[in-house]
Amino acid sequence: MRRHKASRLSEVERETARLEKVADVFRAASEAARERARQKVERVVTDALRAVFGPGVEFAAEIVDRRGRPEVEFSIISDYGGAHIRTPVLDARGGGVVDVVSLALRVLVAVATSPPQAPVLLDEPGKHLSEGYSRALGELLKAVARETGRQFVVVTHDPRLSEAAEAVYRVDIAGGESKVYKING
Repeated sequence: MRRHKASRLSEVERETARLEKVADVFRAASEAARERARQKVERVVTDALRAVFGPGVEFAAEIVDRRGRPEVEFSIISDYGGAHIRTPVLDARGGGVVDVVSLALRVLVAVATSPPQAPVLLDEPGKHLSEGYSRALGELLKAVARETGRQFVVVTHDPRLSEAAEAVYRVDIAGGESKVYKING
């Protein structure tokens, strides 16, 4: 009986060691996948920021451990005459930086998680953008549509943003009914 228990204990210890090795492999794979995703998000959002605002702005996503769980902190790194200033996204400089970051993240998720033929719907994607950046945002959306093969349907009140569209429609409400008018395209 004692020999049987000792043999069983040894078997359980070997199985525990094997399971710990498997858990280590899964942890390493998870960390590698998380790092690849972080790098891709940084690259995509930085490209979007630069397309709208020009060089000198970069997006950073830092994975931090909070209470044993990974969390991500987003920040903007701006180049001011050679000085690199890191600011949390929500505190970043004006001009609609948060809008562009949000837009890039939403498009990234939409393209990654929806069927390839599904259009991407955007409601006022640049509502806080400074006036001078609307056209650049429209050109960014056109470029992303070409690159991803996705159709973008954008609701906006900004005529500069709509200038980049292939087709523009105006929707008015008359007597409780929506009336749709084709403007161009």
